[in-house]
Amino acid sequence: MKVPEKSLGERARWTLRTGPLVDILLNYLGELGDPQEVRTSLDRLAAATGLPADDVRIAVAELVKDGDARVQRGREPADADAWRAHCRFRLDMDWEHFHESRMQLSRAGDDT
Repeated sequence: MKVPEKSLGERARWTLRTGPLVDILLNYLGELGDPQEVRTSLDRLAAATGLPADDVRIAVAELVKDGDARVQRGREPADADAWRAHCRFRLDMDWEHFHESRMQLSRAGDDT
């Protein structure tokens, strides 16, 4: 999903909208053991996460935009805007990039 250039306020509102969706998708992937590759569809991810398919589309597109994932159909990169919810695709996660580029918070007393 292509996101047009936005002002700082618009970017902040977009992040507030997409952040929880991405977190829900990442929690699901964590339950799967942080796989490098998942062959799935928007419908399947929606059923697994409890999100509407369009919200899953936004979450996947955000991961791709941030460089944390790639999405392919066959050997070609897939464009989230063109997907139908039932179409299968391969989600390739770059967990190393994800962990390097994300801020991690811990509470006092946590051993992390």
